Amino acid sequence: MKIPEFINSIREKAAGKFNAERPDYQFILNIIIIILINIAGTTLNARFDLTRDNTYSLSEKSREVVSGLNENLKIRVFFSKNLPAEHASIFRYLKDLLEEYDYYGNRYFSYEIVDEKDLEKEAADYGIRPVSSREFVDDQVKLRSTYMGLVIQHADLIEKVDSIVAPAGLEYRITSRIEKMTGKIDRLLQLKDPITVNLYLDSSVRMLPIEGIDRLEKQVSEVVTKSNVRNYNRLRFRMVNLSGAEESANIADLYGLPRLRWGSGTGPSGNRIRAGEGVLGIVLESGGKTETVDVKVAPTIFGSYVIQGIDRLEDMLSDAVGRLLNTNPVIVYITGHGEPDINDERSPSGCGLLREILSDMYTVRVIDLTKEDIPPEAGTIIVNGPVKEFTEQELFKIDQFLMQGKSGLFFVDSFREIRMQGGQNMFGKQPIVLPLNTGIEKLLAGYGVNVNRDIVLDKNCAKVNLGNMIRDYPLVPIITRSGLNRDSVVTRYLKGAAFIKSSSVGLDPEKTGSGGLVSRELVRTSDESWLMKGRINFNPMLMGAGNEDDMRSHTLAVMLSGTFDSYFRDRNIPVDGAGKSGKPVGKKSLINRSKIYRTPGSARTEIIVVGSSEITRSGFIMNAKRILSQSMAGQGEVFSNTLLLHGMVDYLAGNYYVPEMKSKSLSYNPLDKTGTNTRFIIKTANVAGIPLLVVLAGLLVWRRRISRRKRIMADFNREGGNE
Repeated sequence: MKIPEFINSIREKAAGKFNAERPDYQFILNIIIIILINIAGTTLNARFDLTRDNTYSLSEKSREVVSGLNENLKIRVFFSKNLPAEHASIFRYLKDLLEEYDYYGNRYFSYEIVDEKDLEKEAADYGIRPVSSREFVDDQVKLRSTYMGLVIQHADLIEKVDSIVAPAGLEYRITSRIEKMTGKIDRLLQLKDPITVNLYLDSSVRMLPIEGIDRLEKQVSEVVTKSNVRNYNRLRFRMVNLSGAEESANIADLYGLPRLRWGSGTGPSGNRIRAGEGVLGIVLESGGKTETVDVKVAPTIFGSYVIQGIDRLEDMLSDAVGRLLNTNPVIVYITGHGEPDINDERSPSGCGLLREILSDMYTVRVIDLTKEDIPPEAGTIIVNGPVKEFTEQELFKIDQFLMQGKSGLFFVDSFREIRMQGGQNMFGKQPIVLPLNTGIEKLLAGYGVNVNRDIVLDKNCAKVNLGNMIRDYPLVPIITRSGLNRDSVVTRYLKGAAFIKSSSVGLDPEKTGSGGLVSRELVRTSDESWLMKGRINFNPMLMGAGNEDDMRSHTLAVMLSGTFDSYFRDRNIPVDGAGKSGKPVGKKSLINRSKIYRTPGSARTEIIVVGSSEITRSGFIMNAKRILSQSMAGQGEVFSNTLLLHGMVDYLAGNYYVPEMKSKSLSYNPLDKTGTNTRFIIKTANVAGIPLLVVLAGLLVWRRRISRRKRIMADFNREGGNE
């Protein structure tokens, strides 16, 4: 550099001037730009989830819950290393979810993946049990104990998930627990009096050869003391010694405790034991509410007894405290008309599994409508497969409940199957299928929903094994994406469902077409379905294919929302069960001080009507997953009917976010089936279209280069002519 140039550069620097065209300054400028871009990237960023169901993104509810924490919450993950591929993918998915929680969470949220060397010890401290995992080693299938769980610590409370063996609904399991824990803390702190943990023990039970009976009181007291640390010292232990069969019977009836009965024999110390019965149970009490802990005494094959559940007492006590303090929405299950038993946990024809499905978020209360009124705290009622007729008084109770702007879920059967002696087989008598008239169908018709007197059959259906022959069973339609309404949160996130013995459901346009009502068809069969009318027979051997002219899609479930007119608006109002009635309601919308005859304008009544109650039975719920897995291989748990049933109640209860969270999974999403012509067009485009695009792009570049060359030559020729 010459001396004058050097002096000029010094002057420029001194004057604060900056010449970006010089190489040394350009290098510095590039470094500054890179640094600024990185700083902007750490603070200003965006995330995009391109999966169809937003599998890797948190729902709005999860973001709201985790961003609104006001006390420290930490998730500790207990996962073994070197897991089989199916379980390793679950761990990766869980880790991705936790990163999302951390991104949207505030300063109170954190998570930790427990190191392998500390895994077994810390898992034991939290009560996380290993699960059995299958893996292939040396061409053999071996079982291996692995840890696949997590613990959520929020203030002094702890919630744990022992086994995470499937990705479906993982976000829901985490978010719902966080939400329950935050609510539980608030309610514990608001308690005026402590929760009493009562151990009821009959004196005669102490004489039985029960393992650990002599140290039971001390053991329960120690567990309560330990649990107190995590429940803000709101638990108090009380030992209640019962004396006499009458007192034991009263306690058993009051709290629903199981009675222990035994025969005569010899006690552990050689004493003679008389036959009798007694009670052993744990009951929590607070504010007039009670919850029992599932501790039972069971006989062994050696003639002694063992207390079941005592090893999990701390966890069961925590669950009971949560149930005692919960403020879950109340769902009323109406009985008194031959409905399937929702407390029946064993029979396939019962609905015990339905209650289990709903109990994670809702308090299911059973009432006999023939004797009781619908409690005012209820937000949703379920009418499920009644077979006996409702009185006008009972219909009026349902109608007035809905007119308050509340919701109802109706599973209505048009026919009842009565099995004759001898069973249903080739030589026995065939069941008789009779039409049903319960009164619910006319109530729904008054609102504009008709459950038709038919049975829907579909070529797209389940298969049954009849001897050595596999046959289609059109009575069980398989509902695919095209038959699920994508505009409703109930069915938007489902990939499929299975129905059985379902009648078609229609909407009356004269009643549902008014401005105050919004109607939607939720579930439809394929275009290759038809109707069975007249004489109904459920035997698959007697179900032939329908006529091509009769083939079309049929609706199996509908939803109605808005301002309803009462069914009794132009009818006599029943006063009591004796048949007395009052004056009919006039044409105008009236709100009486004691009765509401039309949904208030500020509220919305919502009902869902399904043309079959069979889909709520425990047996079909369990079989639906197998049926759908066979019909739609590779789809996994997303095709479980439990999502549909839960989603219906979620919508009616106002929990619109739940169906999205419960449906998220890593399940395989296959391509939709296409026709021959479509496949030919796509194949041709792939084979010839891409090379053609390359050729066209090359021609375009070549033409642009020629044009540029001509333009440059023209510019030079023009300048030469001017000179």
